[in-house]
Parts: sequence; structure tokens; C-alpha cells
Amino acid sequence: MYYAGAPGTPITGIATTWTASLEVLRRAADANLNMIISRESPYWLHDSTAAEFSGAGAPFKKEQLLNDPTYKFKQDFIAKNNLVIYRFHDNWDARKMDGQLQALTSALGWANYQIKNPTPSNHSYFDLPPAPLQQLAASIEGRLKIRAMRVLGDPLSKIRRVALTHGFLLVPALAEVLGAGGVDAVVTGEPVEWEALPYFEDWISAGKGKAMIILGHEASEEPGSGEVAAWMKSFLTEIPVKWLTAGEPFWSGNHGDSNPPQQISR
Repeated sequence: MYYAGAPGTPITGIATTWTASLEVLRRAADANLNMIISRESPYWLHDSTAAEFSGAGAPFKKEQLLNDPTYKFKQDFIAKNNLVIYRFHDNWDARKMDGQLQALTSALGWANYQIKNPTPSNHSYFDLPPAPLQQLAASIEGRLKIRAMRVLGDPLSKIRRVALTHGFLLVPALAEVLGAGGVDAVVTGEPVEWEALPYFEDWISAGKGKAMIILGHEASEEPGSGEVAAWMKSFLTEIPVKWLTAGEPFWSGNHGDSNPPQQISR
């Protein structure tokens, strides 16, 4: 879906990313990559409400968006730097192979432990070498270079079978992920905290499972942007294509060396 920029703009290069934040736009402009292909909308909202999401309300009204000072600043930056933004989400997800899941699996180094799913889906299962939860969490944190990962469960509990999913997680999707049974832990992106998170807590308290590891939405889906870049390079050779990571936006008290986003000038 085309989002911003003049349709007739000559394209000098393409940057793929999870979200077209101002920081990503600055880096793309500096690298002369003036077309940004992002997984998420550059304007901080969905195009429509999600019917299955109990918290879904009316979307941001057009007049509100046009009068928002941050929106105006971003539009000015896009125009000044001759940038074009295209959101590539639904078409990418419509492929038979989930590129997001494949890339996350590769980033974690779990490909050899994967249990094949009977049908294509946005989640998969892995029989990992048994290890304490705290060891698994540390391995994931190191692999994905996460600063603010959250973990629910006894640190010493032994984890073997793991369900992996990415992005936003609602209770119906969570129930589907857990439907196979025998899952010790779920590694996910962003569970709804007032719905999916209490479900996880009750799931553990009931003795059905042992742990949940929350990567964060960006951390769970950014590797997929690298997969998009690799796919585009297989057929697009006239201009450069580069993956620009949006970067994990959070840091915890244990990672005070965080580099905050730079202030962007027009």
C-alpha cells in the first residue's frame, strides 16, 4: 500500500524495515535509499479496526491526523528528502511460506529443531535441547540482541517444546498456538496485556505450561524485513536494496547503555 511521497519520484534505492520511523527515514536518506518498504504504517495506526480485538475503537480521524504536529513534521521531512513510503504487509503474509516466521527461526538458530506444521500458519513448534528457562531466555536475548525482553515463569523450570509466533497476539490466536498441546513455553512478540497475558498466567498456574517469553513486536518481526530485502534482491538488480533495522525502542534498568533516538531536523 502506497503511503507517502510523489508517485513520479525517481527511485535511487530501496530500504526495507519494520517501521518507517523518522530515524529510519533519516538513515535511508543519508544512504540515498529513497524508497522505504515497511511492514507497519508510518503513521502509527491501522487502516481499519480489528473486529476480533475487544479493544478496537474508531481509527484516528483524517482531520486529526492532518492537524497533528508530529504528522506535519514527518510529512515535511518526507517531502524535503524526496522519500516514498510503501507498506508491504498483507501481500507478504499471503505467501504460502511465512517469511516473518522463517526469518525469526533463522535468527534464533532453531531451524534444525523445528517440527513441521501440518498446514501453513504464523506459528511453529520446536523441540529444543532441554534447558532451564533462564538459560533459554539468555540465549534468545543474545541471539536477537534484545535489551527489554520480558519473561513469565519459574527461571529454573526445564523447557523443551517451544511454540514460536511473531507480532500481535490475541487470545483466539493464542488458543490456536496452544492447541497442539505439550508446549512448555511460548515465545511471542506482543500479547495483549489485558487479555493474552492473563491467559498465559492462568495457563501456567493451571499447570498446562511453564513459561512465556515476550520479545516485543519489533524484535519478533524485524528479521522478516531482512527476508523481504533478500527476496527483492533475487529479482531486482537495477538499484540497491538494503535492510535497515528499526531497532528495539525499549531498554531496561539492566541495559542503561541504550542509545536513544537522535533528534531529527527538517
